[in-house]
Amino acid sequence: MKTKERFLRGPLLCWDIYAMYLTEQTTNFNRETELDTLKAFKEKFNWSLNIEKLFTDKDFEALILTDNNQHIQWVNKGFTKMTGYPANYAKGKKPNFLQGEGSSEQTKRSIRKNLNNGKQFKEQIINYKKDGTPYNCEIEIFPIKDNNDKTIHHLAIEKEIGM
Repeated sequence: MKTKERFLRGPLLCWDIYAMYLTEQTTNFNRETELDTLKAFKEKFNWSLNIEKLFTDKDFEALILTDNNQHIQWVNKGFTKMTGYPANYAKGKKPNFLQGEGSSEQTKRSIRKNLNNGKQFKEQIINYKKDGTPYNCEIEIFPIKDNNDKTIHHLAIEKEIGM
């Protein structure tokens, strides 16, 4: 998938102001790149989900795209930053590799049930970073349907929240 070339630019008036500007521009650049990647998936698989609306309404750190069998197809850079796992390690695995002894069995059952129901839902679960550190993760999962209304992917929007 090819993405558009973008350049980060800003006025150099003061290093503090420039650093704030560059940070904001970098965040916007990353979001646009993620949006472009998801638009390419949307086009390839004929998704009916409005990706643009999703991006304007949600606050997240990590994005995880799985197929209908819950195998990870793509993760954003925020996933690596949040979990410590590189994208190439996560691809092909199921997201439950992030779970561990502190992950609630009841929450895991709820997630499985909601995935099978094919509805959008939100849950909180204790996940584990690559170094073994637990973190409280808020997950919102969107079933992604094709033009025939068949769920073919799931998109998880995740952020770390206080323990």
